[in-house]
Amino acid sequence: MLDNALLIAIIVIIITTTVTAIITARRKDRCLTSFSDFMVTLLEADGKRVWGHLSVETSGIELFYPEEGFRDKNGIETSYLLFKDEYDDIYLLLRFHSELSEENKRTRIREVKKAYHPWPPRLFARKVKNIANTCKDSIFEILGLAMTRAKTTNPTLTAVSSQQQSVTRMKKAVSDYLGRSYDPLLEKHIGKRIILEITNDAQEVEQYPGVFKEYSRQFLQVMDVSYRDGDQERICDIIVPRAHASIRHGAIALDDN
Repeated sequence: MLDNALLIAIIVIIITTTVTAIITARRKDRCLTSFSDFMVTLLEADGKRVWGHLSVETSGIELFYPEEGFRDKNGIETSYLLFKDEYDDIYLLLRFHSELSEENKRTRIREVKKAYHPWPPRLFARKVKNIANTCKDSIFEILGLAMTRAKTTNPTLTAVSSQQQSVTRMKKAVSDYLGRSYDPLLEKHIGKRIILEITNDAQEVEQYPGVFKEYSRQFLQVMDVSYRDGDQERICDIIVPRAHASIRHGAIALDDN
């Protein structure tokens, strides 16, 4: 018959393994996910430009080219893959309004309404997630101290405290899933006009007025931005890495004065 310490250790292993597996399977960046299934343009830091329908997975993103694909000496390329550890190569991810299908336009409008006028259950869920973000470090710290204390005060619980590595793995999975801790400064500007600042390769700061929609650990998302694409101004939604961009100013439209 199993003693209590071994039984508790087995339960800890089962819980941490299950939670980690579930979180890992669902861990997709929330900014990128909102562009999923839309036609987007990817601009990389080295100047490369890729265009296609976006698919987001836990390990990275894939852009599917139009049906005809791109022909080269090796055959016809049908998609472009960018893995999660290559996200730093992203300069901008653009969703041009003029390139959206009628169905995608309707989907985008629904998305905007949900973001700017959330139903109470959606708003409550966001607040719960923000609270979890704020408290997660304290919760895991308390758990770690409790397991360490168990080992020192009761030698029979050594098997339990030895599972601290499993708890550490679960902590990392939870942290990666929740993303950057709740940011009250950014949170209060969601749904409002702001100025997005992006630092380009020449270390010059470019400013883009738009409506702030979302943020995650790695990215910022801003809607209804006027972006110069070649010799024309185009309206688009932007996702940009926080490594070279920031929400720097609150703003109002000139016609609001």
